[in-house]
Amino acid sequence: MQELEVRLNWGYVQRIYQSSYVSNRIYIYSLYIYRFGYNKFFCRMVELQCESKSAALKVAEAGLAYCHENFEFVQQDGTSSSFAKAMKAKNKEKFGTGKISGTKEQTTTRLEVPYKGSVLYGDKLIAQVNAWVSYGTIEKSAGDAIINCVKNDEWLDLSDKYFVLLGAGSAMGPFLVLLALGANIVAVDLDRPGIWKRLISLARDSPGTITFPIKGGKSIGDFKGDDELFAACGCNLFTETPLTKDWLLGLYPKEEFVVGSYAYLDGALHVQVSLAMDAICKELSEKRGATLAYLCTPTDAHLVPAECNKAALREYNRMTFGKLFELIWQTISMGKFLVRNAPDGVNGFNYVDGIAVAQGPNYALAKRIQHWRAIVAREAGCTVSSNIAPSTSTVSVTSNRTFAWAYEGMPYFRPYEIFAPETSKAVMLALLTNDIRNKESVANPDVALSNPNELFKWNSFHGGVWRSAYTVSTIGEVSVFIYFSKTAIPYLGGLLGIMAALYTRK
Repeated sequence: MQELEVRLNWGYVQRIYQSSYVSNRIYIYSLYIYRFGYNKFFCRMVELQCESKSAALKVAEAGLAYCHENFEFVQQDGTSSSFAKAMKAKNKEKFGTGKISGTKEQTTTRLEVPYKGSVLYGDKLIAQVNAWVSYGTIEKSAGDAIINCVKNDEWLDLSDKYFVLLGAGSAMGPFLVLLALGANIVAVDLDRPGIWKRLISLARDSPGTITFPIKGGKSIGDFKGDDELFAACGCNLFTETPLTKDWLLGLYPKEEFVVGSYAYLDGALHVQVSLAMDAICKELSEKRGATLAYLCTPTDAHLVPAECNKAALREYNRMTFGKLFELIWQTISMGKFLVRNAPDGVNGFNYVDGIAVAQGPNYALAKRIQHWRAIVAREAGCTVSSNIAPSTSTVSVTSNRTFAWAYEGMPYFRPYEIFAPETSKAVMLALLTNDIRNKESVANPDVALSNPNELFKWNSFHGGVWRSAYTVSTIGEVSVFIYFSKTAIPYLGGLLGIMAALYTRK
C-alpha cells in the first residue's frame, strides 16, 4: 500500500487573498488580523448555532463535510484525493491483532484522585469536590457526577468495558487509570518501539488488558521476543488512517466500544490528527454505534449556565485591594488586558469566550472538529461524553515558557486553579464513568437538550475559566508579571537585608 499523509489545502485561502485586486500587503495584514482575532469568528459561529437546534447541527455538518472534502490524502507519488474519498477506498493490507492480559488482580474499584501530595477518596474526596464547587473552579453538575462515582464505587469496575484510545500514550489520556480499574484497552498509537514497550509493560503489570495493531497482519506468536514485537506494533494515524479504521471496525464485533480521542500535536499537526481521529470516530459511531469520548478544553467558546455569567460579573465588581492593581493594568494597556468575562446572552443562551488567542487558530479548529462530531453523533443516537477538562500542567504545555510562567500566576485571579496531570486524568475519568454508567447524564442522547451545544454546558471541570472576572485571553501577560513579581520577592528581601546590614555597620 502506498503511504498516505493528511494535508490541509490552503489553496482556497491563498486564492481569496492573493487575487489580482488584493495586494500582498493586504494579504499579509489580513492573515495577521485572522491570527490574532480569530476568536471573534468562533464566537460568532457559536452565536449562529444558538438560533435553533437545526442551525447548530447544520453548522456542525457543514464544517465536518468541508474538512473531509477539502483536506487531502497525498500519496507518495504526489497524486492525491480528498480525505473522504481516501477513507472510502478498499485496502488490501490489514493489521494483525495482539492482546495481552495483565497479571495483577483488581484490588479496589474506589475512585482515587491524587491532589497536592495526597490521594483523596471517600469523604475526603467529596469534601474537596464541594470546595471546588463552592470556590467556582468547577460546575456543580461536574461535582455531582464525581460524587456519583464515589457513592457508586461498583461503577469503577470497568472490566466489562472496551475503550479504544486514539493516542493511548497521550499525557492527558486515561490509559493508566483505566488499566488500574481492570478495563479492556484497545490502544492506538505511533509505530515506535519505545511507545509500545511502555504501554505493553504497564498493561502486563495491571488487572486490565491491552489489544493493539501489529504490522503485516502478524500475531504475537510470530515474534521471537519482546523487542521484535515492540518494533512491529502500532500504526500512524496520518499515513494509515484507512487501515486503522478497517482494523477497528472488525475488532471485537460483539463488544460496545468507547472511543476516546486523546492524540495531541502542536500547530497544524493538531488539526490533521484531529481530522484523522474524526474519520475513525465517524465510522465507529455510524457503523457500530460506539460511544464517543472527548476531553474538551476550557479555552474555547462554550455555552454556559446563566449562573456562570452572574458569578463572573460578581467577581469583576468585587472590590478588593488588588482591584487597583487590575485597574492600572487595564489603563496602561488601553483596555487590551483584563477584559470583562461576561458577554451578553444570545437567543436565551449564555456563552463564554474562553479562547486563549495565543494558542492559535489551529488549536481552535482542531477542538472545533471534535465539537462538531460530538453533537452530530449524539443527534444520531450515540452516547457522547464530551466534558471540559481543566488547564493542566502537562509537559507539552509547560515546555512553552510563557505558558508555564502564566500558569504560575493565574491562580491570583479567582477562581482559577491549574491542575497536575494526575489530578486531571482522575477527575476526567470519573466524569467519563458517570457518562457511561448514569442514564441521566447529558451524554445519553435520550436526555433532552434545548440546543445540541448544551452538551458542553454540563459536567464542566473548567478550572475557573467560566467564572473568572476576566477572559482567559487577556490575563496572560498580567499572570506572567505576577509570577515574576512573586519570584523576585525573596531577592528583594535579601537586597533590603544587605542594605540594612550595611547601614547599621555605618
